[in-house]
Amino acid sequence: MDQDDYHNTKMSAEEAASDSSGSTTSDVSPCTRDILTDVHSLLNDEELTDIHLMPESSDGGDETVTAVPAIKALLAARSPVFRRCLYGEWRETQSNHDNDNDDDVLQVKLDYSGRVLQLLVEFCFTDKLTSLTDSNAKSNSSTLEEKVRLLTQLNGAAHYFDIPKLEHDIQKHLNAMMSQHPSLACAILDEASKVPSGEELGLLAMERIHDLPKAALLLWDHNHQQSHCNNSNIASTINNAVNNAYNGCGWGERGGVIALNASLLEQVIFDEQSSASELTKFLCLQKWVEGCRHVVSLDDFELPRKMDDSVDNVGEEEEEDEILSSRTPKLKHSGKASVSPPSPPAYKDDALSDGQHEQRLIIARHLAEKLDLSLIPASDLSSTITESNLISAHDLYQAYRLQALNAERSKSRVFVEGAGLAEVNGTYIQRGVHEGMPMYKKEGVWRGREEVFRIFLCTFSNGNRSWSLSIVPKGKAPGKTTDIDFYECPVSYGKSVGLGSPLFGGSDNLIPNKGWKLVSYGQSPVPKFSLVGGCLEDA
Repeated sequence: MDQDDYHNTKMSAEEAASDSSGSTTSDVSPCTRDILTDVHSLLNDEELTDIHLMPESSDGGDETVTAVPAIKALLAARSPVFRRCLYGEWRETQSNHDNDNDDDVLQVKLDYSGRVLQLLVEFCFTDKLTSLTDSNAKSNSSTLEEKVRLLTQLNGAAHYFDIPKLEHDIQKHLNAMMSQHPSLACAILDEASKVPSGEELGLLAMERIHDLPKAALLLWDHNHQQSHCNNSNIASTINNAVNNAYNGCGWGERGGVIALNASLLEQVIFDEQSSASELTKFLCLQKWVEGCRHVVSLDDFELPRKMDDSVDNVGEEEEEDEILSSRTPKLKHSGKASVSPPSPPAYKDDALSDGQHEQRLIIARHLAEKLDLSLIPASDLSSTITESNLISAHDLYQAYRLQALNAERSKSRVFVEGAGLAEVNGTYIQRGVHEGMPMYKKEGVWRGREEVFRIFLCTFSNGNRSWSLSIVPKGKAPGKTTDIDFYECPVSYGKSVGLGSPLFGGSDNLIPNKGWKLVSYGQSPVPKFSLVGGCLEDA
């Protein structure tokens, strides 16, 4: 070959590369081109294609993608699984060339959607997923939930084909998306449950749901809602915020509880590590019934079965008063309740059908039996809970009895303001007692996790007593070394200034407004405390 022939051959090769449907080198200066640029230019180059990846699944993918072109050598270089499949001991197990294919291109069927295979090949050629971030790309029109589901499926493919960098990049991207939109964790968890290698992603999603249950499950915006709460009832605020979100602020587009399939519902809502309140758990069940887009079947869901306990219920009425007198008793169900769930109605394979709604309602009613209704404010019992049709009349009656007993104790609220640690500021509602004194609680977020802030009286090992503003870890009793303490005020302070007993209880129901100091995680300045209905004001 003389010099002119060599020059013409080289130009033809470059023109062919620039005419391919993938990346081109025409816009790159010959002086700045490198091997990565040249490899990128091979993406979707039909002239050099020697293998087609054929999708067998259309789940979450584009059914119009029937074949994804690639180059065997590049796939083998990026994936040891592709290497064994195409050149190693698995070669004999692969499908033969299509008899109708005159281009001598190997066709390999894989149990992934066409879109997943496209992204897999794109990463093998470019080390990036540009088509997911390109504003002009078709995938950019997908909802956030569709994108995270696609990435979760792709993560499963990356794990199977042993491409660890792709796995790492996907998990990093999904973590960033969950940080911005915690509700996407539900969609990721749901999709990961379908992938054989989805356990790691599932754990990441569950961790986000543990930290921010209202944000992840109910699309609650803490920053926006807290700025509008003021002194209003927190339970009603949660309900209103959820309804607003449900009416068009992201439901169905970025996850939430309605993205979960029935088999995950109990695991997520009633997880012991979750900081979700009983009201939050109830609202999750309610919204799942209203909006779940999965087709459910009672045959696929293990409904809790009640044993025939008619014999064991002898003397139950005599025991109820003792049960009701405990601080947070669990509600008991009548022995007359049905032994098994009602027969499911016939339904269409459509998540929006009436039959599907009825099946979701049956599932939610059974899960609602796990709720401790005594921890839900009476105002919500009489409105949201009663109207939901999820709670039996017997359980509502028992809950009202508990609420009536609790109402005998005077309820009050503590307003905290001016603290250097802004998270502790707000309205605390009297909920429960500790050491014979009322305890006050406020839901909030601290260090990226939903928590319950508490004000309570505790006695130290040396006998001294102090009021504390702390976070009590779930499952732990207040006043222990496991508490996350922010501010405290010794009981002796109120006495020393002659303002009367600084303790709650008795007829005064007083709380110190001064004398608070920083401890552990608090920040200066210390807050001021005002007790609505029995507050120790400045003299």
